[in-house]
Amino acid sequence: MATIRLATADDAAALIEISKQYIDTPITLAYEVPSLAESIAKIDAISRSYPFLVVEDNKNVVGFAYAHRNLEQPAMSWNAELRAFIDLSQRGHGYGFVMMEVLIDILRLQGVYNVYSSVTEGNPRSESLHRKLGFDKTGVMHKTGYKNGRWLDVHLLERRILEVDGEPSPFIPLRRIDHEKVQEIINAANQRLAARA
Repeated sequence: MATIRLATADDAAALIEISKQYIDTPITLAYEVPSLAESIAKIDAISRSYPFLVVEDNKNVVGFAYAHRNLEQPAMSWNAELRAFIDLSQRGHGYGFVMMEVLIDILRLQGVYNVYSSVTEGNPRSESLHRKLGFDKTGVMHKTGYKNGRWLDVHLLERRILEVDGEPSPFIPLRRIDHEKVQEIINAANQRLAARA
């Protein structure tokens, strides 16, 4: 049975194995798979402020998803970018969709108003996933990435997750959010996954 949980440093090696499946594709514009130390540092750095999730099937990590700050300017603190990667042999089970729902629900608790994703051209699965999640395409960065001998467009997608009205409350880092509320969101998602099985 599949379950979602918060990522820990112990998941770093599994995340690397999943990343290896994408490194030679245009789905990611990275050229190299991160080292174990880099992967551990990434989980730690992101988890201080934003949710970083893994999905396990029979206690094996088969996917991960995380949010991170979208832009560095202080006036844009209420935005986050989302990423998700699923083991290629595990696609089609809805893991990416449910993890993205969890990210969005947790980000609402944190006071995030807008979420964004960037999808490289030629990734119809990701485009479909984002449409189902209510994202709108807001633009295209033309020929902005170069990989595997060709220039690639990157599509920009956004979704408002909280209504904008007046002055916002400060962004709340994940470590300051009530852990029980976060766990309630994750537990509800795991029930949805169990119902799909």
